[in-house]
Amino acid sequence: MKVVIPFKAKNPKSRLSHLMNERERVEFAKCMLFDVVCSIPKSVEVLIITPERLNLSFDREVGLVVDKRSLNDAINSLIKDEIAVIMSDLPLLNENIVTKFLSQNAEIVIAPGRKGGTNMLLIKNKNFKVSYHYGSFFKHLKIAREMGLKFKIFDSFYSSIDVDEESDLLELLLHGIGKKSWEFLTSIGFEVKFEKDPILIKKSK
Repeated sequence: MKVVIPFKAKNPKSRLSHLMNERERVEFAKCMLFDVVCSIPKSVEVLIITPERLNLSFDREVGLVVDKRSLNDAINSLIKDEIAVIMSDLPLLNENIVTKFLSQNAEIVIAPGRKGGTNMLLIKNKNFKVSYHYGSFFKHLKIAREMGLKFKIFDSFYSSIDVDEESDLLELLLHGIGKKSWEFLTSIGFEVKFEKDPILIKKSK
């Protein structure tokens, strides 16, 4: 089993640019990647695929492939045996969730994001081709059906939280205590203010 994690360090998370400068967003993206890698069982091979060379350090052996092609082409070139694709912005993942996901008995297993994306994808048929972006969850379901493959939808709150927007930061601060990405956010002044509903605030440093 191999887990592939796509990662882009150049100007990441641009939708958060009103809250963090580029240097902070790069560091935040790396922290989320670290949290994702830490959630993967040590017995599983991890391969980070990125369009640029990176200087990253983890507490385990991690492979790194530089591939400047589109996300779909880069991932499809790796589908030779059983692999899983896990996005790098899922900081609430933990080892129990990932272990359960990887053990699902189906040819295709899809963990959806909250806005129609595909946050985790388990592929056990080498003829399957991914199609990310623009409602990829529904596209992957359609591909699996058209190929006549046995598929499952993996339902998990923590795997559904991909961090792209301000409201996603709130979820991370509420549920991610102790994560490296949580620690980074709090270090630059983010916190939750509890009123009628919890709200995200950032104190100036």
